Amino acid sequence: MKRILFLAVVMTIFSCEKNPPPAPETPEKYDQGILILNEGLYNQNNATLSFFDGQTSYQDVFQSENNRGLGDVANDFEAYSLPGKDFVIMAIDLSSQLEIVDRYTLKSVAQIPLFDGTNAREPRRVLVKGFYAYVCNFDGTVAVVDLINFQVIKLIEVGANPDGMVLVNDKLYVSNSGGLQYPVYDSTMSVINTMSNTLETSFKTRINCTEMVVDTQDEIYLVSNGNYDDIAPALLRIDTETNVILNEYALDVSSLTILDNWLYFYNADTKKVQRMNTNTEEIEAFFTIDLSEFETFYGFHIDPIAERIYCVDANGYVNSSTVSVFTLNGDQLFEFQAGLMANDLIFNHN
Repeated sequence: MKRILFLAVVMTIFSCEKNPPPAPETPEKYDQGILILNEGLYNQNNATLSFFDGQTSYQDVFQSENNRGLGDVANDFEAYSLPGKDFVIMAIDLSSQLEIVDRYTLKSVAQIPLFDGTNAREPRRVLVKGFYAYVCNFDGTVAVVDLINFQVIKLIEVGANPDGMVLVNDKLYVSNSGGLQYPVYDSTMSVINTMSNTLETSFKTRINCTEMVVDTQDEIYLVSNGNYDDIAPALLRIDTETNVILNEYALDVSSLTILDNWLYFYNADTKKVQRMNTNTEEIEAFFTIDLSEFETFYGFHIDPIAERIYCVDANGYVNSSTVSVFTLNGDQLFEFQAGLMANDLIFNHN
């Protein structure tokens, strides 16, 4: 009996050695395709990167290339270039880290922690200008990061829970949501001079503002989420020369982007992607993408080179995301799978 047990153990050991679990499949390179940032679930430490090469969707490619996970809640990423090299910088919220990888190998280049003592600053959005990254943190600061030495060189105090940024020439506009201050939300915009990295001014906008984009006339379109009770959502148009609100549209917008002279936005009331001409400020009646069949709309993104619109269904926040692809005319082409709560895309056309 002992001999039989011994042989069984030995056979099991050799069997395990000969048949290790297969490694996750990865593409040969990442220079042609779409890199997808998957947020993951709060406090589950399961943020990931996916990659779609036009035919195959590869999951958890950061783990495959670096033998470790990405972290807890990936909020934002941006591609940037320094002389002779291309990178991607990612803001990982609850882990309170910036992760920088080579854009075309996804190998980690640097991790930059963002803490106030032991308290996480919670980076939310990241923008790159020249040799510096600007990171708005939910603790009410904007970090200025030296991308050569991978160091935080300055912290600039702004409003409560900043959750959106755009660059207009040498000015960084930061929307202060106050999202953690319910029911007393913030309603201000901070303006940072990027030449001196100092707070230049702030002005009043509207309650609980987050995402924003800037058009070809340097006007900002800003999403106000209201208070989810007696103050409805709205879309604001802001003149950046005077910092004055030009228009307030009664629209419940939850995702938006600019392409040429068109503002594309998702209307949560109609469950459609629509577009507005930024010269005439009129919504085009004949263009819509109907997403009413989506279980959980989670944003859309436009590839200006391929001229395609990528709409994300988070499928109840507990399943892998589905990305549906449309032409700029609104015709559906195909779909592919991404990771859990796909929230941002980078288009590689190297």
